[in-house]
Amino acid sequence: MMTPRQLFWIRLKRNQKEQLRAWLSVLDWTVWLYMLIPGLIIGGGLYREALLEMPEWAVKLPWAELYPVILLILLFVGQIRIFVEEADRLFLLQRPEWLQTLKRCGIAYTLGKKVIVMAIPYLLLLPFLIKAEGLSRLQLGLAFGFTVVTGMIMALSIQLLNGRLKGWRKRSFEVLTTLAFIAIYLIPMIAWARSVGMLSVSLAAGTVVLFLLIRLGLRTPIQFEAEVKTENASRLRSTELLMSQVIESKPIIRVKRPYLFRYSQRIFRKSDAGTMLAEMRLKAFLRGMTHIRVWLGFISAAVYAVSLVPGPIAAFLVVALTVIGMTWLQLQWKQWFAEAFITQFPWGRHAAQKGAVLSRFWLLLPPILVWSAIAGHKLAGVAGSFAAALICAAAWAAVSGYGRSSKKMDSAL
Repeated sequence: MMTPRQLFWIRLKRNQKEQLRAWLSVLDWTVWLYMLIPGLIIGGGLYREALLEMPEWAVKLPWAELYPVILLILLFVGQIRIFVEEADRLFLLQRPEWLQTLKRCGIAYTLGKKVIVMAIPYLLLLPFLIKAEGLSRLQLGLAFGFTVVTGMIMALSIQLLNGRLKGWRKRSFEVLTTLAFIAIYLIPMIAWARSVGMLSVSLAAGTVVLFLLIRLGLRTPIQFEAEVKTENASRLRSTELLMSQVIESKPIIRVKRPYLFRYSQRIFRKSDAGTMLAEMRLKAFLRGMTHIRVWLGFISAAVYAVSLVPGPIAAFLVVALTVIGMTWLQLQWKQWFAEAFITQFPWGRHAAQKGAVLSRFWLLLPPILVWSAIAGHKLAGVAGSFAAALICAAAWAAVSGYGRSSKKMDSAL
């Protein structure tokens, strides 16, 4: 007779075979021969050279600050999976003890998966953290344990609230909890190189919270429909990722009120075709949460990068980040300008150029001010911060050709 633990392992093995089959469909022998194996050999050789003789650039990098950020990204990977299916409503809903056993196995599986995932960057960066940063093994062990515990707390919290909130309440709670987890994780981890006591207390408190959440999760009945939906999405995530690279798909149109520009208010005073096109692009960009997430993520990562490096490198980084931002916005503009709603109007070439330049100018101006202010503060203090922001704003206006047509920069249109 089958037991719930056997059912869990059967479904886990089947899921692993499905994921492996999906990835092997694209990772054939040519990919291994021409890309993966040479990459592993070259990367392994560079890593070995760095271990034998620590390069100068590695000594200067702030590994104590970079390490928590890398682990923070992996912190959001992995969730509690109990492998329930649609047909289980005919049997498992009548046996709550089976569901509880599946949940226990799912929690144990998620814990083991997080330990393995977190251990990969931990082992790769271990020589740099010890030799270049001078951190002790106690500090590294506490940091690794605190990262795993925080990741499990996040996964359990998501699983407990799965299906219990909907609409704007769910989105608001997700944003608030994400920000809270980031703060709770980064505050002890940023100070881990100086204060072992804070990290030890945080690990102890996190362990207690994790134990209480596990007990609460085992006592709380699951939301079956929400768990089935989550499981289906998790099982098809790899297939959707692979198919998205070969099949062009249009997003599902949902009629809902945007968070910004809910009404048709004007942004600019002029009413020529180029200005109106720039206004339409800005509203479409700021109303789409997908673009906002990518843009804010890029700006946040860039701010962190500029704040880490010395003043001269920060000034160079502002220019490089501006070029990267211009490139991404140009690609997004071409995609937006090719939409059916936009192409139905007879836009002239001059209007298209002006719309691209004007909208790109205002989208990049705020991050340029922030980046240049940080770089200026590193070079000359508070006064340098204001001066650098003004100089970079004026330079960006001149480069963008703000107030006149910029045919030279947008000849690619």
